[in-house]
Amino acid sequence: MKKIAILISCLLVLLVGACANTSEKAKTTTIHISAAASLKDTMDDVKPLFEKAYPSIKLSFDFGGSGQIRERVESGAPIDGVLLASKKDADTLSNQKLAENTKEFAGNDLVLIEPKNADQKEGLSLEQLLDNADKIAIGDPESVPAGAYAKQTLENLNLYNTEKAKLVLATDVRQVLSYVEAGNADVGFVYQTDAILSKKVQVKAKIDAKLHAPIAYYSAQVTDSEKKEPTTTFLDFMNKSEAQKILEKYGFKAAD
Repeated sequence: MKKIAILISCLLVLLVGACANTSEKAKTTTIHISAAASLKDTMDDVKPLFEKAYPSIKLSFDFGGSGQIRERVESGAPIDGVLLASKKDADTLSNQKLAENTKEFAGNDLVLIEPKNADQKEGLSLEQLLDNADKIAIGDPESVPAGAYAKQTLENLNLYNTEKAKLVLATDVRQVLSYVEAGNADVGFVYQTDAILSKKVQVKAKIDAKLHAPIAYYSAQVTDSEKKEPTTTFLDFMNKSEAQKILEKYGFKAAD
């Protein structure tokens, strides 16, 4: 009888432990965030920091051009929140009542890069750098904010029609970076934060902010998400000091 009692006690302990583990798993919520491609490395650092602070919330990401993300939200993809590099796309979602609680959380700079081993002369103006290039990589202006800023820059310099035939369009800003790294484009327009990450490219010109619309990043809650509370917790986290320090480490500017 004593052995049976001990066996029953052990089984009860195992059962209670299993129930506790099941209960803990049940309390864990995974939210899906679609983020601008230029935020990929930053989110790799933010994810473990956030999940440690909020153990009941797990993060799942996908990355792409902000225009592509907007289209996915419009098509009803299972997304809980977005991190966009475009005010236009954030406003479009908001105006359609597809996103809410839009908030700016970071800024960036646009630069022109070339391969590290390129033999361009020093001291050339932006116009000269572009004129010397046979291929100029930019994100597709229709879906990639960095590409839209690049197009605005060329238009404001009265160079867009002149250089249009040289343009190599990319699906996101990271693809622009890879084109230049591989030598498939002579120069490319990317964010300062992308240029910092690569040892294969060098910045040849920082683009005057007056030549394009302000570069800012926006978070927004997808309206039909069924996980609004944990999503709001994460989106608010992006404006807190812990996340802002990571953004600063990767070269982003504080939100205005």
